[in-house]
Amino acid sequence: MIDPRQRTRGVSRDGRTDYRMARRATLREYREGMRNRDDVCDAHPDLVRAGEHIGDRAGSPCPVCDDPASLAHVTYGFYGRGPTRSSGRALPRASLVGLSKRYGDVAVYTVEVCRTCRWHHLLESYWVTRKRAV
Repeated sequence: MIDPRQRTRGVSRDGRTDYRMARRATLREYREGMRNRDDVCDAHPDLVRAGEHIGDRAGSPCPVCDDPASLAHVTYGFYGRGPTRSSGRALPRASLVGLSKRYGDVAVYTVEVCRTCRWHHLLESYWVTRKRAV
């Protein structure tokens, strides 16, 4: 994951929330039999499709099915103001800087998804904001 204090080309990344503890708890409950596979492997088809076409490869195997190549990180951005505010869409991580420059603050969520077994979990959320003049 990227350093939450990252500053690049006129924007900053602020207010990061990491959901790894919740992820570990969910996986522990699954492995101990408190949750079944249908509970943790129920990703929406659109999320799986986004993982296939615009997601970034995670570089690690799926924690449920252990498939070494099917885990992806999908970035969702919520941006704009008023009635034109986007309700959120999957987008390439590289487009966040441009969106922030065009629309202002962008709320970003990164979701992990397995294209094989449909495991998914929210990994992090943060804001990409324009640098403010001091």
